[in-house]
Amino acid sequence: MPTPTIVSGCSKKQMTHASRLFTRRPLDMRARVLALRTTGERVIIQARTRDLSFGGAGLTLTSELPSGSSVVLCLRLPGDGGQLCLGAVVARRQGFRVGLEFDRPTAQQRLLLSELCCA
Repeated sequence: MPTPTIVSGCSKKQMTHASRLFTRRPLDMRARVLALRTTGERVIIQARTRDLSFGGAGLTLTSELPSGSSVVLCLRLPGDGGQLCLGAVVARRQGFRVGLEFDRPTAQQRLLLSELCCA
């Protein structure tokens, strides 16, 4: 289980829901999910974020993905137009809505996440 990262007081352990380690921030932005189908085919799935935290993201996808799938979530950053790409696993799924859990983000990725989560 990831260790909480405190960044400018924005990240707090959420005590109201036992399965959530980080507070989620509502965020609606376009995203892409890179995934492998069970056939080995690489696919790019268009998505929209619903929320974001230091530990994961809630998304609505244009195509279904099974729970446990390893994916890469790519977000276009505001301002300079750079991208933040994070390895993740589909932790929860209900139809086209999924909950991703980030897989060991780097220090640079955590910094960019803090900017998005605390903006």
